[in-house]
Amino acid sequence: MEIPQAVHDAFVAFQPDASLFALPITFSDTELQSLSPISYPKVLKATFQAALNQLDDVLSPKSALYLLLRRTDSLVAVTYVPYLAKAEQRALFLENRLKLVQKLGSEHFASSIICKEMGEITDARSWDERDDSGRSWDSNQNKESSDCETCEKVAVEGQAVKDMGYKKNTCRLCDRRMKNKIEDDALEALVKLNDGGNCVQLSVDVSTEVLQLNLQAQNVTPSEVAQKLPADCPSFTFYCHPDHNLLYFIFCSPDSATVQQRMKHTMAIPGLVNIIARDNGVNVDQKIEIHDPEDLVFEEKDERIGKFRSMYLRNESVGTESRWEGMDEYQKVLDSVH
Repeated sequence: MEIPQAVHDAFVAFQPDASLFALPITFSDTELQSLSPISYPKVLKATFQAALNQLDDVLSPKSALYLLLRRTDSLVAVTYVPYLAKAEQRALFLENRLKLVQKLGSEHFASSIICKEMGEITDARSWDERDDSGRSWDSNQNKESSDCETCEKVAVEGQAVKDMGYKKNTCRLCDRRMKNKIEDDALEALVKLNDGGNCVQLSVDVSTEVLQLNLQAQNVTPSEVAQKLPADCPSFTFYCHPDHNLLYFIFCSPDSATVQQRMKHTMAIPGLVNIIARDNGVNVDQKIEIHDPEDLVFEEKDERIGKFRSMYLRNESVGTESRWEGMDEYQKVLDSVH
Protein backbone atom coordinates (compact mmCIF):
# COMPACT_ATOMS: atom_id res chain seq x y z
CA MET A 1 0.00 0.00 0.00
CA GLU A 2 1.29 3.42 -0.98
CA ILE A 3 0.45 6.64 0.82
CA PRO A 4 -0.74 9.33 -1.64
CA GLN A 5 1.04 12.66 -1.34
CA ALA A 6 -2.19 14.39 -0.30
CA VAL A 7 -2.62 11.99 2.65
CA HIS A 8 1.03 12.39 3.63
CA ASP A 9 0.71 16.19 3.53
CA ALA A 10 -2.47 16.05 5.62
CA PHE A 11 -0.71 13.97 8.26
CA VAL A 12 2.36 16.22 8.29
CA ALA A 13 0.05 19.18 8.99
CA PHE A 14 -1.99 17.28 11.58
CA GLN A 15 0.73 15.59 13.63
CA PRO A 16 2.38 18.65 15.26
CA ASP A 17 -0.81 20.73 15.60
CA ALA A 18 -2.05 20.24 19.18
CA SER A 19 -5.31 22.04 18.38
CA LEU A 20 -6.35 19.18 16.09
CA PHE A 21 -7.98 16.15 17.70
CA ALA A 22 -8.47 13.62 14.92
CA LEU A 23 -7.67 12.96 11.27
CA PRO A 24 -10.08 10.61 9.44
CA ILE A 25 -8.69 8.58 6.53
CA THR A 26 -10.72 6.37 4.22
CA PHE A 27 -10.34 4.42 0.99
CA SER A 28 -11.61 5.72 -2.32
CA ASP A 29 -11.73 2.45 -4.21
CA THR A 30 -8.31 1.11 -3.17
CA GLU A 31 -6.53 4.46 -2.69
CA LEU A 32 -6.28 6.22 0.65
CA GLN A 33 -7.97 9.58 1.00
CA SER A 34 -7.79 11.94 3.98
CA LEU A 35 -10.86 13.81 5.20
CA SER A 36 -10.99 17.16 6.99
CA PRO A 37 -9.28 17.11 10.41
CA ILE A 38 -11.37 17.55 13.54
CA SER A 39 -10.36 20.22 16.04
CA TYR A 40 -10.66 20.12 19.81
CA PRO A 41 -13.77 21.93 21.13
CA LYS A 42 -13.21 25.67 21.29
CA VAL A 43 -14.09 25.95 24.99
CA LEU A 44 -11.95 26.24 28.08
CA LYS A 45 -11.15 22.98 29.86
CA ALA A 46 -12.87 20.82 27.25
CA THR A 47 -13.07 17.22 28.43
CA PHE A 48 -11.90 14.22 26.44
CA GLN A 49 -15.55 13.16 26.16
CA ALA A 50 -16.46 16.55 24.67
CA ALA A 51 -13.81 16.00 22.02
CA LEU A 52 -15.03 12.46 21.35
CA ASN A 53 -18.58 13.75 20.83
CA GLN A 54 -17.38 15.53 17.70
CA LEU A 55 -16.65 12.20 16.04
CA ASP A 56 -20.35 11.33 15.73
CA ASP A 57 -20.55 13.18 12.41
CA VAL A 58 -17.70 11.23 10.76
CA LEU A 59 -18.52 7.73 12.00
CA SER A 60 -21.15 5.59 10.33
CA PRO A 61 -22.44 2.17 11.44
CA LYS A 62 -22.04 0.98 7.83
CA SER A 63 -18.68 2.40 6.75
CA ALA A 64 -15.15 1.51 7.84
CA LEU A 65 -12.66 4.25 8.61
CA TYR A 66 -9.15 4.94 9.85
CA LEU A 67 -9.09 7.52 12.61
CA LEU A 68 -5.81 9.00 13.81
CA LEU A 69 -6.70 10.34 17.23
CA ARG A 70 -4.70 12.51 19.59
CA ARG A 71 -4.79 11.53 23.24
CA THR A 72 -2.52 13.21 25.79
CA ASP A 73 0.82 13.66 24.03
CA SER A 74 0.62 10.81 21.54
CA LEU A 75 -1.46 9.47 18.68
CA VAL A 76 -3.63 6.37 18.53
CA ALA A 77 -4.35 4.70 15.20
CA VAL A 78 -7.96 3.51 15.28
CA THR A 79 -9.21 1.06 12.67
CA TYR A 80 -13.00 1.25 12.73
CA VAL A 81 -14.63 -1.76 11.05
CA PRO A 82 -18.33 -1.80 12.01
CA TYR A 83 -20.32 -5.02 11.84
CA LEU A 84 -22.62 -3.60 9.15
CA ALA A 85 -19.80 -2.61 6.78
CA LYS A 86 -19.30 -4.80 3.73
CA ALA A 87 -16.99 -7.75 4.32
CA GLU A 88 -14.56 -6.74 1.56
CA GLN A 89 -14.34 -3.22 2.99
CA ARG A 90 -13.63 -4.53 6.47
CA ALA A 91 -10.93 -6.82 5.08
CA LEU A 92 -9.28 -3.98 3.16
CA PHE A 93 -8.99 -1.79 6.26
CA LEU A 94 -7.80 -4.63 8.49
CA GLU A 95 -5.17 -5.86 6.05
CA ASN A 96 -3.60 -2.43 5.68
CA ARG A 97 -3.92 -0.93 9.16
CA LEU A 98 -0.37 -1.76 10.28
CA LYS A 99 1.06 -0.62 6.96
CA LEU A 100 -0.63 2.75 7.46
CA VAL A 101 1.17 3.25 10.78
CA GLN A 102 4.47 2.11 9.29
CA LYS A 103 4.23 4.37 6.24
CA LEU A 104 3.25 7.44 8.28
CA GLY A 105 5.99 6.79 10.83
CA SER A 106 5.52 4.57 13.86
CA GLU A 107 7.48 7.01 16.04
CA HIS A 108 4.37 9.22 16.07
CA PHE A 109 2.04 6.54 17.46
CA ALA A 110 1.70 5.04 20.94
CA SER A 111 -0.81 2.35 20.02
CA SER A 112 -3.06 0.86 17.38
CA ILE A 113 -6.54 -0.49 18.09
CA ILE A 114 -9.52 -2.01 16.29
CA CYS A 115 -13.08 -0.91 17.08
CA LYS A 116 -16.30 -2.39 15.78
CA GLU A 117 -18.91 -0.14 17.36
CA MET A 118 -19.13 3.62 17.49
CA GLY A 119 -19.36 3.62 21.28
CA GLU A 120 -15.98 1.90 21.50
CA ILE A 121 -14.55 5.12 20.07
CA THR A 122 -16.96 7.86 21.12
CA ASP A 123 -17.47 6.91 24.77
CA ALA A 124 -14.71 7.87 27.21
CA ARG A 125 -15.56 4.84 29.36
CA SER A 126 -14.22 2.59 26.62
CA TRP A 127 -10.92 4.45 26.71
CA ASP A 128 -10.86 4.15 30.50
CA GLU A 129 -11.14 0.39 30.15
CA ARG A 130 -8.30 0.37 27.68
CA ASP A 131 -6.28 2.21 30.31
CA ASP A 132 -6.89 -0.77 32.61
CA SER A 133 -9.29 1.08 34.90
CA GLY A 134 -12.04 -1.26 33.75
CA ARG A 135 -12.20 -4.98 33.20
CA SER A 136 -12.94 -5.60 29.54
CA TRP A 137 -9.27 -5.62 28.53
CA ASP A 138 -8.37 -8.50 30.85
CA SER A 139 -7.06 -11.33 28.70
CA ASN A 140 -9.26 -13.93 30.38
CA GLN A 141 -12.44 -12.05 29.53
CA ASN A 142 -11.97 -11.61 25.79
CA LYS A 143 -11.54 -13.84 22.82
CA GLU A 144 -9.06 -12.81 20.19
CA SER A 145 -10.72 -12.07 16.91
CA SER A 146 -9.69 -13.25 13.48
CA ASP A 147 -6.69 -12.28 11.35
CA CYS A 148 -5.06 -8.89 11.99
CA GLU A 149 -6.73 -8.63 15.40
CA THR A 150 -4.18 -10.01 17.84
CA CYS A 151 -2.22 -7.91 20.30
CA GLU A 152 1.47 -7.55 19.56
CA LYS A 153 4.31 -5.07 19.39
CA VAL A 154 4.86 -3.75 15.91
CA ALA A 155 8.50 -2.78 15.51
CA VAL A 156 9.36 -0.41 12.72
CA GLU A 157 12.73 1.29 12.40
CA GLY A 158 13.46 0.75 16.06
CA GLN A 159 10.10 2.05 17.28
CA ALA A 160 7.50 -0.10 19.01
CA VAL A 161 3.79 0.60 18.60
CA LYS A 162 1.54 -1.28 21.00
CA ASP A 163 -0.97 -3.10 18.84
CA MET A 164 -3.94 -3.75 21.11
CA GLY A 165 -6.05 -5.37 18.41
CA TYR A 166 -9.74 -5.73 19.23
CA LYS A 167 -11.10 -6.17 22.72
CA LYS A 168 -14.80 -6.02 23.40
CA ASN A 169 -16.25 -3.75 26.06
CA THR A 170 -17.70 -5.29 29.20
CA CYS A 171 -21.11 -4.26 27.92
CA ARG A 172 -22.37 -2.61 24.76
CA LEU A 173 -22.80 0.89 26.21
CA CYS A 174 -26.54 0.69 25.88
CA ASP A 175 -27.09 4.16 27.31
CA ARG A 176 -25.15 5.69 24.40
CA ARG A 177 -26.70 3.34 21.85
CA MET A 178 -30.17 4.27 23.11
CA LYS A 179 -29.53 8.02 23.25
CA ASN A 180 -32.45 10.04 21.92
CA LYS A 181 -32.03 13.11 19.78
CA ILE A 182 -32.65 16.37 21.63
CA GLU A 183 -33.95 19.66 20.30
CA ASP A 184 -31.49 22.56 20.33
CA ASP A 185 -33.49 24.70 22.76
CA ALA A 186 -33.82 21.77 25.16
CA LEU A 187 -30.07 21.15 25.16
CA GLU A 188 -29.33 24.85 25.56
CA ALA A 189 -31.65 25.04 28.58
CA LEU A 190 -30.02 21.97 30.11
CA VAL A 191 -26.51 23.35 29.74
CA LYS A 192 -27.51 26.60 31.47
CA LEU A 193 -28.82 24.74 34.52
CA ASN A 194 -26.38 26.22 37.01
CA ASP A 195 -27.93 28.22 39.83
CA GLY A 196 -30.10 27.21 42.76
CA GLY A 197 -33.79 27.39 41.93
CA ASN A 198 -33.25 26.69 38.22
CA CYS A 199 -35.67 24.17 36.75
CA VAL A 200 -35.70 22.54 33.32
CA GLN A 201 -38.32 20.04 32.24
CA LEU A 202 -38.12 17.78 29.19
CA SER A 203 -40.30 15.10 27.68
CA VAL A 204 -40.17 12.67 24.77
CA ASP A 205 -42.23 13.38 21.68
CA VAL A 206 -43.65 9.89 21.29
CA SER A 207 -44.11 10.22 17.53
CA THR A 208 -40.51 11.28 16.82
CA GLU A 209 -38.73 10.04 20.00
CA VAL A 210 -37.00 13.44 20.22
CA LEU A 211 -36.45 15.07 23.60
CA GLN A 212 -38.21 18.42 23.73
CA LEU A 213 -38.32 21.32 26.16
CA ASN A 214 -41.45 21.65 28.30
CA LEU A 215 -40.37 24.52 30.51
CA GLN A 216 -37.39 26.48 31.73
CA ALA A 217 -37.76 28.50 34.93
CA GLN A 218 -35.64 30.32 37.47
CA ASN A 219 -36.06 30.99 41.20
CA VAL A 220 -38.38 28.02 41.65
CA THR A 221 -38.84 27.09 45.30
CA PRO A 222 -38.86 23.40 46.31
CA SER A 223 -42.56 23.59 47.15
CA GLU A 224 -43.37 24.86 43.63
CA VAL A 225 -41.68 22.02 41.71
CA ALA A 226 -44.51 19.51 42.19
CA GLN A 227 -46.95 21.98 40.66
CA LYS A 228 -44.92 21.98 37.46
CA LEU A 229 -45.03 18.20 36.99
CA PRO A 230 -47.68 17.04 34.49
CA ALA A 231 -50.19 14.68 36.08
CA ASP A 232 -51.24 12.97 32.84
CA CYS A 233 -48.00 12.29 30.96
CA PRO A 234 -44.38 11.38 31.82
CA SER A 235 -41.75 14.08 32.25
CA PHE A 236 -38.10 14.57 33.16
CA THR A 237 -37.38 17.50 35.47
CA PHE A 238 -33.91 18.73 36.40
CA TYR A 239 -34.02 20.91 39.51
CA CYS A 240 -31.12 22.65 41.25
CA HIS A 241 -32.10 22.83 44.91
CA PRO A 242 -31.45 26.37 46.28
CA ASP A 243 -30.60 25.24 49.82
CA HIS A 244 -27.76 22.79 49.11
CA ASN A 245 -27.27 23.09 45.32
CA LEU A 246 -27.85 19.39 44.72
CA LEU A 247 -29.10 18.69 41.21
CA TYR A 248 -32.16 16.44 41.25
CA PHE A 249 -33.43 14.43 38.30
CA ILE A 250 -37.15 13.78 38.72
CA PHE A 251 -38.82 11.18 36.54
CA CYS A 252 -42.57 11.49 37.00
CA SER A 253 -44.44 8.69 35.24
CA PRO A 254 -48.17 8.90 36.06
CA ASP A 255 -50.20 5.70 36.05
CA SER A 256 -52.72 7.45 33.78
CA ALA A 257 -50.13 7.76 30.98
CA THR A 258 -50.31 5.27 28.12
CA VAL A 259 -48.05 2.25 28.08
CA GLN A 260 -46.30 3.65 25.02
CA GLN A 261 -45.61 6.96 26.77
CA ARG A 262 -44.19 5.27 29.85
CA MET A 263 -42.06 2.90 27.78
CA LYS A 264 -40.61 5.63 25.50
CA HIS A 265 -39.71 7.78 28.50
CA THR A 266 -38.20 4.93 30.49
CA MET A 267 -36.02 3.94 27.54
CA ALA A 268 -34.82 7.55 27.15
CA ILE A 269 -33.51 7.88 30.72
CA PRO A 270 -30.03 6.31 30.44
CA GLY A 271 -29.13 8.28 27.34
CA LEU A 272 -30.41 11.51 28.85
CA VAL A 273 -28.83 11.24 32.31
CA ASN A 274 -25.66 9.28 31.56
CA ILE A 275 -24.81 10.67 28.13
CA ILE A 276 -26.53 13.90 27.06
CA ALA A 277 -26.48 15.56 30.47
CA ARG A 278 -23.09 14.27 31.61
CA ASP A 279 -21.39 14.98 28.29
CA ASN A 280 -22.47 18.61 28.67
CA GLY A 281 -21.26 18.98 32.24
CA VAL A 282 -24.64 18.42 33.89
CA ASN A 283 -24.10 15.84 36.62
CA VAL A 284 -27.11 14.59 38.54
CA ASP A 285 -26.61 14.27 42.31
CA GLN A 286 -29.86 12.51 43.21
CA LYS A 287 -32.50 10.73 41.18
CA ILE A 288 -36.18 10.59 42.06
CA GLU A 289 -38.86 8.44 40.44
CA ILE A 290 -42.49 9.10 41.33
CA HIS A 291 -45.84 8.34 39.76
CA ASP A 292 -47.85 11.23 41.15
CA PRO A 293 -46.66 14.84 41.52
CA GLU A 294 -47.99 14.85 45.07
CA ASP A 295 -45.41 12.18 45.98
CA LEU A 296 -42.49 14.54 45.39
CA VAL A 297 -40.30 14.89 48.48
CA PHE A 298 -36.76 16.24 48.40
CA GLU A 299 -34.50 14.22 50.67
CA GLU A 300 -30.78 13.83 51.10
CA LYS A 301 -29.92 10.17 51.32
CA ASP A 302 -28.23 8.15 48.62
CA GLU A 303 -28.55 8.72 44.89
CA ARG A 304 -31.96 7.07 44.69
CA ILE A 305 -35.26 8.27 46.10
CA GLY A 306 -38.69 6.92 45.20
CA LYS A 307 -40.42 3.76 44.02
CA PHE A 308 -38.08 2.89 41.15
CA ARG A 309 -40.01 0.82 38.73
CA SER A 310 -37.36 1.86 36.22
CA MET A 311 -34.25 -0.32 36.35
CA TYR A 312 -32.33 2.48 34.64
CA LEU A 313 -32.53 4.74 37.69
CA ARG A 314 -31.03 2.14 40.00
CA ASN A 315 -27.71 1.69 38.30
CA GLU A 316 -24.11 2.55 38.77
CA SER A 317 -21.22 1.73 36.47
CA VAL A 318 -18.10 -0.34 36.76
CA GLY A 319 -16.12 0.39 33.62
CA THR A 320 -18.82 0.18 30.97
CA GLU A 321 -20.87 -2.34 32.92
CA SER A 322 -24.19 -1.13 34.32
CA ARG A 323 -24.99 -2.49 37.76
CA TRP A 324 -27.89 -2.23 40.20
CA GLU A 325 -28.75 -3.25 43.71
CA GLY A 326 -29.39 -6.99 43.95
CA MET A 327 -27.91 -7.66 40.50
CA ASP A 328 -25.51 -10.34 41.73
CA GLU A 329 -28.31 -12.28 43.46
CA TYR A 330 -30.46 -11.98 40.35
CA GLN A 331 -27.63 -13.30 38.19
CA LYS A 332 -27.19 -16.32 40.50
CA VAL A 333 -30.85 -17.22 39.94
CA LEU A 334 -30.43 -16.96 36.18
CA ASP A 335 -27.25 -19.04 36.27
CA SER A 336 -29.02 -21.80 38.21
CA VAL A 337 -31.63 -22.27 35.48
CA HIS A 338 -30.66 -25.05 33.05
